[in-house]
Amino acid sequence: MNNYCINPQCHHQENPDNLNFCRSCGSKLTIDDRYRVIRPLGKGGFGQTYEVKDRDGTLKVLKVLTYTAPKGVQLFQQEANVLQRLRHSGLPKVEEDGYFTFKPNDTSNSLHCLVMEKIEGKNLKEWLEERNYEPISSEQAVEWLTQLTKILHRVHHQNYFHRDIKPQNIMCRSSDGQLVLIDFGAVREVTETIQKTSGEVTKISSAGYTPPEQRNGKAEPRSDFFALGRTFVYLLTAQDPINLSEDSRSGKLIWRTFATGVSKPVADLIDDLMAHFPNGRPKDTEALLQRLEKLIDRTQSTTIITQPTAFPLKPALTGAGIAIAIALGALTFQHFSKTPVENFLTYQSSEHQFAMKYPERWEKQELQNPLIADVLVFTAPKKNSADAYQEQMIVRIEDLPRPMSLEEYNKWSIGQIKTTFTDVNIIEETAKTVANNSGYAVVFDAKEGEKSLKKMQAWTLINNKAYVLTYTAEKSDYPEYLKSAEGMVESFAVN
Repeated sequence: MNNYCINPQCHHQENPDNLNFCRSCGSKLTIDDRYRVIRPLGKGGFGQTYEVKDRDGTLKVLKVLTYTAPKGVQLFQQEANVLQRLRHSGLPKVEEDGYFTFKPNDTSNSLHCLVMEKIEGKNLKEWLEERNYEPISSEQAVEWLTQLTKILHRVHHQNYFHRDIKPQNIMCRSSDGQLVLIDFGAVREVTETIQKTSGEVTKISSAGYTPPEQRNGKAEPRSDFFALGRTFVYLLTAQDPINLSEDSRSGKLIWRTFATGVSKPVADLIDDLMAHFPNGRPKDTEALLQRLEKLIDRTQSTTIITQPTAFPLKPALTGAGIAIAIALGALTFQHFSKTPVENFLTYQSSEHQFAMKYPERWEKQELQNPLIADVLVFTAPKKNSADAYQEQMIVRIEDLPRPMSLEEYNKWSIGQIKTTFTDVNIIEETAKTVANNSGYAVVFDAKEGEKSLKKMQAWTLINNKAYVLTYTAEKSDYPEYLKSAEGMVESFAVN
């Protein structure tokens, strides 16, 4: 394995792995006293990207800024700040010490460096190329649009927008097929954009994907929707938008003739995302998610209704044939229904003065131990005799040791999570309404003994008490009852 020197002035950057200093320019080969550069990944007009190995053996990505103008440094630092703040499974993780400067040997300028999580997989441009440019289906488009909109929901609600969405900036994880939005070098804070009333916002442009207002220096959060729409034109047609024509009167992109397998509702949504003026696009991520939810429902019901067309029932069909057709229909429904359909009952606690809904098939147990704050646990039914770990929802009510703000409690609780469990990996942190009150939610992986678990924990503070709801499942089974768990959290009410 070789080590690379990151000095942009170095004429021979490749070095044997047994050296600590570059044999060409003398620069240190251990970056920030912990990273060894394994290989270059790519080069652009503003910098170079490398694969690096941390001292614990973890592979990461190192971005090195070579464009040292003040504006370039500002954008680079902004990317580091945003990714450190926005914790989400759909964004590359950057630790608090992920941004630093490095001074090569015999140069006067330091290099600005950013180390982030390495996403194993391909970007969507590479992904489509690997599939011989076979367009994705309407169902795949809706699923991926939903994933990306949820990521943008997190970004927009922290008062940022991306400004450079395109297939090359969306990764598909090879481990689970989930999408990750990358390259936040062009991200812009909403308040900064609004304040620039006497001048233009810095122009960032990617041919075929950038909306008209952004090319004119007037980008805003809905500019991300335009780029998102153009990205899905590429995925649904395998045609680069820059090569497609536009209607001379309306300015609409002429793309539907290349997307013969796309349903009309999906195509209509894509066109709305690409409306010439921002006011013609969905109002915000909530509005877009609502439309996508309707498309998901319509897609599933349409698939089930039209299934008999593929297996026509002739008048002379026997009872056995009807049974087979019914079984096929049941299999079809199970394929599209990722979570069990649950009937909910209402639980009311007069002692602790709260109410919530819970799935009818789940067992409930009221806890009376005065030494712990847990007051109620709901347990999902066993899937089969081999099911060794049943999903749970636990309600905990604890008195605060002193008056605390939600922000103070958030920091304390996350600290408790990290000290209580082993191998903790915080996946997502987000503001959340709990019991019609400001709250917070955290999703994380952890170990309990030999079990690899995944947890969603949501809480709020009311009358100097903390109300905490925790959904726990084995990591592989976590999605199965996630909708039920989210429904339980949303129904929680304090009397």
